[in-house]
Amino acid sequence: MKTPEEERLALFLRKYDSARIDHSYLLVYRREDVAPRAFASIHERLDACLKFLNTKAPNGQEGHYNADDSRELLGLIQEVNELLRALRMVGQDLVVRPEYAETLRAAATWLQPSHGSPVPPGFTPVEVDPYAPMLWRKETALAVSGGAKVELKMVGAGAFAMVHKFVDPAYGITLARKKLKPGVDNRERARFRQEFELMKELKFPYILEVYKYNEADGSYLMEYCDSTLEQYVSRRNNKASLSLASRKRIALQFLYGLNYIHSKGHFHRDLSVNNVLVRVYTESAVLVKLSDFGLAKREGSEFTRTETELKGTKLDPALDRFKDFAAVNDIYSVGFILQFIFTGQKHVGGKSQVAGIVAKCVDPEPTRRFQSILEIIGAVEKIEAPVTASQADTASSALQPIEGQTLKDTGQAEIAEAPA
Repeated sequence: MKTPEEERLALFLRKYDSARIDHSYLLVYRREDVAPRAFASIHERLDACLKFLNTKAPNGQEGHYNADDSRELLGLIQEVNELLRALRMVGQDLVVRPEYAETLRAAATWLQPSHGSPVPPGFTPVEVDPYAPMLWRKETALAVSGGAKVELKMVGAGAFAMVHKFVDPAYGITLARKKLKPGVDNRERARFRQEFELMKELKFPYILEVYKYNEADGSYLMEYCDSTLEQYVSRRNNKASLSLASRKRIALQFLYGLNYIHSKGHFHRDLSVNNVLVRVYTESAVLVKLSDFGLAKREGSEFTRTETELKGTKLDPALDRFKDFAAVNDIYSVGFILQFIFTGQKHVGGKSQVAGIVAKCVDPEPTRRFQSILEIIGAVEKIEAPVTASQADTASSALQPIEGQTLKDTGQAEIAEAPA
């Protein structure tokens, strides 16, 4: 016999039985055994609302969100909260993906049920993602050595795995654990293990370090980074303290890491501003880390299911078969990442030193692109900020030598200065 709370949940979920839901969203939640149709329906409708909202306030400008759309988004925020409450009452804690949760919390403060809503200046366009869950069950604890349990906090999720952070009681440091979702097939499990083995092999300052694989639950431990590149730049983009020099150092760290991967005969194949992480040491130093090697191609590997299967966040339109992936195809994605690092914008274009580099990365004709990461490093190293007269007078006393040599020559780490 169902409890009153279970009856309430069943009644709440009944309305999703007949809801029209796009098949692609249903696929995202096909492995969930808790309200998969509710998750898919809410996710699909939220993406539609947020995509339209992005058009109303482009590039952080003040805008106006239509009255009907304002009411719909307000209703969806309420619907998400009702679902969370109903599931919590039957012992199921859920998490909303941080990017969505932050947007919904902020929107609830300025949305109006009538006459439309003024979008506040500085609004950051939402990166909607129909291919990875925005809702999932919350895992709250992890058993560590000695039988102790530590608190887990969700920090991210993809189509096949979730990432939590926790504090290791033995050393007092924060670590991350990446774990496969229940119900993944053997092929994805093998790909996940291959990702770990490749990252374990790639020992380099700008590659995320992994530590231990747990075969029993399909998870591995890795170093914890404070944010994605997207989060780091977005939060500081309008601050003068995120200087050109800081952006340049961050860009070079990213490029050094990718050059190392290519030098080992591998290609990442899924580069994006969310797959590049930032580890913040102090307000004056950060370290860039490449992560998410689930689609990486090892030298000589033929792991891709078919010759025509194309995956990845930013696909090169010139690529016909994933099997044929080469350095120039990673370089296509590099262009968009450099654009974001230097401008905070995801759309390429403009007239500047950076724009010229970006244009050569994303040229529709691969033969006209940079042909290696080392070429891009050389171009980025030449970027210089305009020097004013007063700066020129004091340049000799203000400049400080950089310790160590160029990374691409020595393999030494250079920690990027972070803005205050």
